[in-house]
Amino acid sequence: MDVGICLPYNEHGYARDSTLDWCRSVDAGPFSSLSCGERIASHSQHMATLMSAACALTERVRIMPSLYVLPLHPTAFAAKELATMDVLSGGRVTAVVGVGGR
Repeated sequence: MDVGICLPYNEHGYARDSTLDWCRSVDAGPFSSLSCGERIASHSQHMATLMSAACALTERVRIMPSLYVLPLHPTAFAAKELATMDVLSGGRVTAVVGVGGR
């Protein structure tokens, strides 16, 4: 069974060390993927930036930007951002896309 975990990126006090610690712990542990979503109207950090950092800080787990709100991004920009993450991760990115809202 594959089990993924999400970075706690919308918690107050989430900082650089949080990203470093979570990425290292998740990559060393039993989890199969690391994710974080795109939130605009809440206290949170930028999904693509955090996922790019996770791409570089991990070696094993799948990196899953989820949910990538496509209407917020020009198509070519979103594609290039995801392709860059995939290169940084060595081919471990699986994107989850949608239109936003629950």
